[in-house]
Amino acid sequence: MINILQAVGSIGTFIMAILYLISVMVQIKQTKMSFIPFLAFDQMTMEQEGKNLKLRNLTETDYDYVNTAFKLQNLGGGIAKNIDIKVHLNENEIVQEKHINVLPSDKYYLIPIGKNALEEFQDTVKANGYKTNMHINISYYNQLSKKQNNIMYRVNIEEFVNLDNKDLYELTFDIIDA
Repeated sequence: MINILQAVGSIGTFIMAILYLISVMVQIKQTKMSFIPFLAFDQMTMEQEGKNLKLRNLTETDYDYVNTAFKLQNLGGGIAKNIDIKVHLNENEIVQEKHINVLPSDKYYLIPIGKNALEEFQDTVKANGYKTNMHINISYYNQLSKKQNNIMYRVNIEEFVNLDNKDLYELTFDIIDA
């Protein structure tokens, strides 16, 4: 009888050890996933002032240098390395390329907006269209998984409702499934 009780106790201990091991593995996986970087753009508005466009990142207070750049933010909590950014017009014409070594989780990077991009925005607004021909391709490496991630954004322009009767638009960055 004692042998049967010892066997049942041993089996129960073994089952509890397996459940504990599974629980620890799930917690490690969740921790690892919380440190995966995700790169995205800040909210931007665009105002038509005469013939010129005035761009503004809405979360910045220093408007002198931020109005001529897209603000690329790291939202995932992990460190993104070897970031390559390519701005395309018409899907094949590369108008701008940037390389960033490291983008920590609490930092951002300002990507200067080139003359070609501003002309594309101007042409899109003049044509009363809201889909630009601009794509932004971002590839980067995750520090934990050591694999390359790719994100492709299409830049669109949407009318931004306001009470001042200004021509105000919002730049949106829609993810394209590759």
